[in-house]
Amino acid sequence: MYAIVSDVRLLTGVPSTVISDADMTSLIALSDAQIYDDIGPQSAPVPTRIKHLSSLLTAIKVYNRPDLRGGFSAGGFSKSGEQIEEALQRWEREVRRIYAYYGKAPREVKPYFGRT
Repeated sequence: MYAIVSDVRLLTGVPSTVISDADMTSLIALSDAQIYDDIGPQSAPVPTRIKHLSSLLTAIKVYNRPDLRGGFSAGGFSKSGEQIEEALQRWEREVRRIYAYYGKAPREVKPYFGRT
């Protein structure tokens, strides 16, 4: 895996009480598969840019879950729907920038769960 669960949690603030480590790991695997398909395989040491891309793609998938899209609160941490939308827009710009660095265009920055 290019990203690790703690990287995605750092970006999103979503604790394990909301999304388990196992579920987060599954989302990271989907993001890594997308990177493999779109940009190609990465060999060790994996570039930091690719690790960040995996974290960003996963964070986008997390925030687009229907149960989080409108905002959430857990463990004294909360995000409004507006804050989530702003983060998604910022992350999507970063994803496009990283793809452009590799001379690629993301086939879709759409999340795994689909937008409403």
